[in-house]
Amino acid sequence: MPKKLKIHEPILNTVENLADEIIFKSATTFLEDSTKSIPVASIILNLTTAYSNYQTSKNQKQLLSFISQLQSADPEFIEKFFQDKSNTELGYEILGILDQTYLEKQAKMIGRTILLFKDDIISKLEFDRYTYIITRLNNHIFHLINELYNIEMNRDTPNFEFDIENPNMEFVNFGFLEEVPSPLYPGSTQITKFKRTPNFYYFYEKIFID
Repeated sequence: MPKKLKIHEPILNTVENLADEIIFKSATTFLEDSTKSIPVASIILNLTTAYSNYQTSKNQKQLLSFISQLQSADPEFIEKFFQDKSNTELGYEILGILDQTYLEKQAKMIGRTILLFKDDIISKLEFDRYTYIITRLNNHIFHLINELYNIEMNRDTPNFEFDIENPNMEFVNFGFLEEVPSPLYPGSTQITKFKRTPNFYYFYEKIFID
């Protein structure tokens, strides 16, 4: 049976290539005819080409940033990682995660996260959670995270961090903040306040900062 499969593989490949060529030529002819008859179609086609080029450039940039982060931390990591066939699925997963990002900072953070996971410092569940958080970040959230880290604790109650009011709720969803009971005095209105969690400090110090 294996010999029979090998005999047919070249034939199948030839048929597939011919089919692809016919489909490609048909699609190209259709697009060319459409752009001639519908002026707007040429604009759409140009935008589609530009977007495709942008996606390719973005993916290459993110992958290079990811690799450079790994190389700077562990020069031998990339070679060892991709030589190990057991990492194939994880490799595809990482490429999928990188595809959801667009900032160089995010790619580098993913690099630091995979190192923590492969060194058995964090679990796969934690890896999944941190990479999910990273894909949700943008420049605005980056700024807010730095602000959150630098907030001073309430001087009157140093054991609690009561100074965080009306935070970005993404931080609560990420597990960076948790609600704490604030002191209630006679005649006063209780205000919902939050404090930073150990998970936030770990993320900031081990993954967020370069």
